[in-house]
Amino acid sequence: MICSFNIQFLGSFKKRDNEAIAELLKVYDIVLIQELVSPPFDGIYPDGEAYESDTEARIFFEAMIARGFDYVLSEEDTGPSDKIHSKSSSTEWWAAFYKKNKVKYALDLPEGFLAEDRSNNENYERVSYAFPFRSIANEKLDFVLISVHLAAGAQEHERRKHELLSIVQWIEQNDDLEEDFIILGDMNIEDSTELADFLPAGYTSLNNECRRTNTLINSKPGGGAKPYDHVIYRPQFTSEEIDEAYDLEVVDLIGSMKASWIKPDPYPGDPYDHNLFKQYFSDHHPIVFRMGSQDLVN
Repeated sequence: MICSFNIQFLGSFKKRDNEAIAELLKVYDIVLIQELVSPPFDGIYPDGEAYESDTEARIFFEAMIARGFDYVLSEEDTGPSDKIHSKSSSTEWWAAFYKKNKVKYALDLPEGFLAEDRSNNENYERVSYAFPFRSIANEKLDFVLISVHLAAGAQEHERRKHELLSIVQWIEQNDDLEEDFIILGDMNIEDSTELADFLPAGYTSLNNECRRTNTLINSKPGGGAKPYDHVIYRPQFTSEEIDEAYDLEVVDLIGSMKASWIKPDPYPGDPYDHNLFKQYFSDHHPIVFRMGSQDLVN
């Protein structure tokens, strides 16, 4: 079971209810996070510069580790401006959490950033990151998850489309060892019309119905609903590996978090307070899908 979740500005909001979110995510085998804006632990950038951990990011990682997850963290952050290594919402790190009793990190498969230059890259708003995994049970199931956060804004359709085509080109250059590549995350797709134009030939989305994945509720027609998050893959190669009988699940974050709310303050999801809710939880719902038929996994 794989979950993709734009958690919004992890490492920034001090109100984040890390325990409640980690409790929600603990049932999945792999969790990919977008919008981690600060490093959770001390480390060294590729250029040799040291960086220090961020308290808010660390608390979330510790909550996930306490629930049996190991993790992979990108070597540095990435963003659209010339300056990275910023520890702010202008850049993002990539993170994948996984259960070591279910999968292992497969370093013999394509892995890491899709481009060398992680700042102001001409092909990417934020240079995407490839996370390869292999099942523990019999090692029959292996695949590469490419976590993405594409350019935001209705006017940025062509930029998003170019980003996806750049990812597809990278896949074509790296599929001699592995053919099962799954692109997933916050793609900022506005509607079904954009998705139809966005998808390259030979690719499909598990969210072809364009179900809403953002939490925003307002009085406008449609309530602010947007199908931002997707799971995109090549059916020619990966139909057997992705369990297509398991419908993509959009987890109701607003409903799920209400049961765990124990603070004396009113729950910000009822009535819904968008600015407050996203600080405690996120402005996106997690999306979940399943890899592997039973004969592949068992």
